[in-house]
Amino acid sequence: MPNKARKRPTKARAVAARRAKPRASTTKVGGAPEACPKDATAARDRFVRDLLIRGEAATLDRKGKLPLGATHVIKKQGADGSAVVKRLRFKMY
Repeated sequence: MPNKARKRPTKARAVAARRAKPRASTTKVGGAPEACPKDATAARDRFVRDLLIRGEAATLDRKGKLPLGATHVIKKQGADGSAVVKRLRFKMY
């Protein structure tokens, strides 16, 4: 009497089947993706603005030290309130 149990696919067949499936495209149709999309720029501006509001971004004092509660140093600040910041330390809770 022959064995009627279904044979499991071999590892090579399973890998080949996974590779054969089409993958979703990560780039936009019709050209290369933008260097910095509007959403990323808005998110970056919001992050910096929130740092300034919470007091986690500050300028260095005369001795070149950052205040205790600050995690980012303000490199330059624009007249409109925008700023360029750089992280110097992490906050330990």
